[in-house]
Amino acid sequence: MEKNSHESGNGFYTVDAIPLHQLSKKPFHLEKRFNRDLNISNDGASNTKSSNKKNQVEIKREAILEERRNKLNQNFLKVKRIAKEAKDRQQNKINLLFKSMQVAETNRNLYIEQRRANSKKTVERAKCIALQNQLRSEQEQERRRAELESRLQKTEARRLAHLGRYKAQKNQRNPSCSSSSISTSPIVKITMPSASAIAKTPPLSPALQAPKKKPSSWSIILRAFRDLSLPLPSQPDTWLEFNSLGKLLHQAKVIVVTTKVLNTALKLTDEDSRHRARILLTSYMTLMCPKEVLQDVNGDEEKRLHAAAKNMLQLFEIWLRAHGRPGATNARLAFVDAWNDYNLLFETWKSTDCDQLVRNMIIYYVELSTLRQTVIAQQNGDESVGEQLKEQLRQVKIKLEKLGGSDAIEKLQRALEATASSTSTGRRKQQQKNTPRSPEMDDEYETQQNKSNNNANSEQLGQLLNGYASSSGLTNEQLAHELIMDPEFKLQRYEPSNDLEKRVRMMAEKAFFDKIAQDIEKGTAQVSLIVLIKDVKNRLLSLVRPGTTMHNSINDAIDLTIIEQQMNQNAFNIQPMIYYVLDTMASMCAPVRDEEIQTVRTSNESMTEQIKQVIAILENMSLDLANFRLRSLRPHLMSIAVEYEREKFASMLNDGSIQLVRTKSWLSQSANKLCQVAAQRNPEGIQPQKNNKPSHDAIFEDAFVSLLCQPQPITELEHVPETLSLDARRMADFQNEVQATIMVAALIMLARNFGSASPQTLSDLAIKLFSLLEDGSTTINNLASEIEQSVNVKPERREMVRTMVDKTVSHNDTVYSLLSRRVASVIKSTVQNNRFVTDAVLSSNGLEHVRSNLQSISLKIQRLAHHHRKVYASWYDEAITNALNESIIISAPTSSKTSQ
Repeated sequence: MEKNSHESGNGFYTVDAIPLHQLSKKPFHLEKRFNRDLNISNDGASNTKSSNKKNQVEIKREAILEERRNKLNQNFLKVKRIAKEAKDRQQNKINLLFKSMQVAETNRNLYIEQRRANSKKTVERAKCIALQNQLRSEQEQERRRAELESRLQKTEARRLAHLGRYKAQKNQRNPSCSSSSISTSPIVKITMPSASAIAKTPPLSPALQAPKKKPSSWSIILRAFRDLSLPLPSQPDTWLEFNSLGKLLHQAKVIVVTTKVLNTALKLTDEDSRHRARILLTSYMTLMCPKEVLQDVNGDEEKRLHAAAKNMLQLFEIWLRAHGRPGATNARLAFVDAWNDYNLLFETWKSTDCDQLVRNMIIYYVELSTLRQTVIAQQNGDESVGEQLKEQLRQVKIKLEKLGGSDAIEKLQRALEATASSTSTGRRKQQQKNTPRSPEMDDEYETQQNKSNNNANSEQLGQLLNGYASSSGLTNEQLAHELIMDPEFKLQRYEPSNDLEKRVRMMAEKAFFDKIAQDIEKGTAQVSLIVLIKDVKNRLLSLVRPGTTMHNSINDAIDLTIIEQQMNQNAFNIQPMIYYVLDTMASMCAPVRDEEIQTVRTSNESMTEQIKQVIAILENMSLDLANFRLRSLRPHLMSIAVEYEREKFASMLNDGSIQLVRTKSWLSQSANKLCQVAAQRNPEGIQPQKNNKPSHDAIFEDAFVSLLCQPQPITELEHVPETLSLDARRMADFQNEVQATIMVAALIMLARNFGSASPQTLSDLAIKLFSLLEDGSTTINNLASEIEQSVNVKPERREMVRTMVDKTVSHNDTVYSLLSRRVASVIKSTVQNNRFVTDAVLSSNGLEHVRSNLQSISLKIQRLAHHHRKVYASWYDEAITNALNESIIISAPTSSKTSQ
């Protein structure tokens, strides 16, 4: 650094920076260390490579060790986590077991408490019954003591009377002794001796005793019946409680004596005698313990049964008291009539009550089974915890088999399968609970509807149906519906509906052909014949496809231009043309028409008559071809049947041409009725009201069957819902068949009561009655005569038979109403289960002799109901949902009052 001389005054210096551009040295305290290390490194240059390799190996080793440490640490954490999860699961199991034990202990204490309360009630009731029996025994002893004393007094009086007569006779034989005795003997006042003195009085000698009359067998039976000490229907103070009365009525002696008494009253002795006696004894329990015997004391059917039991037992008591007195025969006949009425009501009630009891036991079994499976699942599959429930299930099943037989066991199996299915499907079934059933009774129906590769659609089918609908007088919807519902549907030739129309049509045809015959005779029939020949040609051409060989042959053979020219030249001969037409018809027609064509060919009728017959045959051939094409169309139609009818119905609803007023009213009536029945089964309100309501299928089936079983006839379109408008005539026919079945079943039941006949005789009688009911000229006398001849009714009872027949076929009669409900239940069961009921069910309802007719109509109704449920499911479900909501709103205040 030099100081610039020029700038010395200013103090500036010039610095040369080039020599300063060099590396700086290390600090002195590091320099020595560096040199030392450098010397050491220089001395060990030979070992550098080996040390580097060792360093690399050491680094790799450390990396491997570190990786292993990490893996060990991860495994340790994993094992620790698994151990913690296992410990948590074990703790959860312990907690769940502890809760289950607590619930079981609570249930056990509750069960013990209930048993203790029931035992207390039983003991108290037994004490009351024992006290009542003691009082009754004391009263009976006192009564017998008084009766014995009265008998002794009467016996002593008779003895003194005999003694007086004996002394008088002796005095007449010895007058001296009598006079002296009279004069010397004072007047003695005769007094009745005491009971002790009477007991010491010796009996009269055999010569003075009156001869004993041997009692009759009926007197012995009557005395034995009175010794049974049954309660008297006319004296409520003698009535017993349920348990005591049941033990008394189930004694073998009571049943045997009652059987003999009832056989004497009914003049019957057969294998059903003991069964009738049990029914009579059951009426005592019905009268005296209605709450324990009848399910619903306030029900209409139960009230009628209770009143009938009371009336019958009172008449039974009157008849027994009238033994040996005037009017006993009339009393017996009155009791027999009351017995017949009660027996009929009892059998009806028993059938209904038995079915209800079977259903309740099935529900109870399913609930117990579900509970047992739940308990076993909570105990990790340990079946030992459900042994008590298993024993209960076994006992319930045994009782169910005794009550309902094999049919009840089958129903139980189906209920268990349905429960298992509902458990597995879960929410899916809950979403589909209101979908219509899909029965498999009509394989063709289901197979065709499930086809998805069919190319037909509703527009194409509409075009195909247009020609047939216009010619048959039906709409496309009606024609399609008839093809779907009736596999044997055929277009029929139009026939006039009344005699006037028939005569007008016949006269017009006769005038037309007479005019042609006259024109032929006059030689002026060219125009009329051309019209006829053209008509015949068009009819023939309509039977073949255009463009075929047959079509061209017919067109060439019947050339109207040439025929007209020949007529103008008077060179036309119509007979060869008629033979050609007949030959052509014979080659195209069905075999059933061959005989008709041959008859026309060989007939000696006039030319006009032959043409008339040819036209008639051509009409029949057109119908045959149309029906054949419709049968071919049916499989394609059935594949889209539901969708086709649904679209047509929806379009009519959108156009406003129809309303659903009658349909909603129809479904609302059944919904309200079934809701009332459900409410009566849940009087305590245990089940929530929103859950205690019938299903949509149950409401629809009840409405459908009730419409067919109602007494009002279905005669007009306004009497059926809008959804059934296409089936109004079919519904009327079904209703007639149902009513005929009910009438025949009622008449068969009447025939049983008026005579004895074999089952085959009753079945033959049923066939004859069905034939008579089909005849519009049948009268009540015809039906009564057939019954009298079949069951050999006595002449004195024939007038009664005619009266009962007239009463039975009335829709208001009790027997008709009873069998109407039974037939409706059978039809409803067929619709619900998709199969006809068993013979056991028919026998229990008294319908075994009308099986074939009832099965036929039930399957027809099932098919129709199934189709309608599928087609109109959305509208039905909407109407039923609204009806159920209204029923719940209306019945809510009533249920709240009841709970209060």
